[in-house]
Amino acid sequence: MADVRADVDTLLAGLKEELEAYRKVEAISADELRLVKEAELEKATAVLAKKQELLGTIAGIEERIRPLKMKWSEMKDLVPADLKMTFQSTLGELSTILERLISLERETEEVLSGQIAVVRKAAPSVSADNVRKAYGVKPEGKK
Repeated sequence: MADVRADVDTLLAGLKEELEAYRKVEAISADELRLVKEAELEKATAVLAKKQELLGTIAGIEERIRPLKMKWSEMKDLVPADLKMTFQSTLGELSTILERLISLERETEEVLSGQIAVVRKAAPSVSADNVRKAYGVKPEGKK
C-alpha cells in the first residue's frame, strides 16, 4: 500500500509539473502569435526556441511518469477520494490548456500561411532567363 501511495504521489507531482510547464508554453505561444501577427519573425523565432526547450522539459517529465500512467488502472481504486479529486482537477486543467494550445497553434499557422501567400503573390516569378538577364549572363551556346 505504501508503494502505491508513493507511486500515486509521484504521478500527481509529475502531472502538476507538466501543467505548470504547459502554462508557460501557452504564454509563450500567445506571445509567438502576437509576434507573427506583427510580422516580427526574428523575435517569433527566438520565442519558438524557448517553447521548444519547454516542450523538451515536458517530454522528460512524461518519460519519467509514463510507467506510472501505465499502472494507473491498477492504482486508481487504491487512491483516496481527496486525491482522486485532485487528479481530476489537474487532468481537467491539462485538457483545457491543451485545447487552448491547439487553438493558438492553429491560429499562428493560419496567420503564417496568409503571410506566405501574400509574399508569394507579390514576388515576381523567377525564371532562368530573368536571372541570366539580371546578372548579365548570356544563355549557354551564345556569345
